[in-house]
Amino acid sequence: MTTRENLIMTERIVQAATRRFQMGCLELPDPAPGLPPEEAVRLLAVNFPQCASGLLGTPECRDGVWVYPIDKPPVKTNG
Repeated sequence: MTTRENLIMTERIVQAATRRFQMGCLELPDPAPGLPPEEAVRLLAVNFPQCASGLLGTPECRDGVWVYPIDKPPVKTNG
């Protein structure tokens, strides 16, 4: 094997994972990929107030993109 063949066989490409946040049927792009998901959702709350009280669900990988659902908080009842 030549050196070139060794280089090709061991070359790996690493890409940062892409995140999106889903509220119902609306998917929002990640406003700050360098922040943890919880803090990125806080940034989304500036334009989408329902994100402030929403709960971050378990992420799901779809076509190489991590999709984090933002669920509605449980309904509070008196009594």
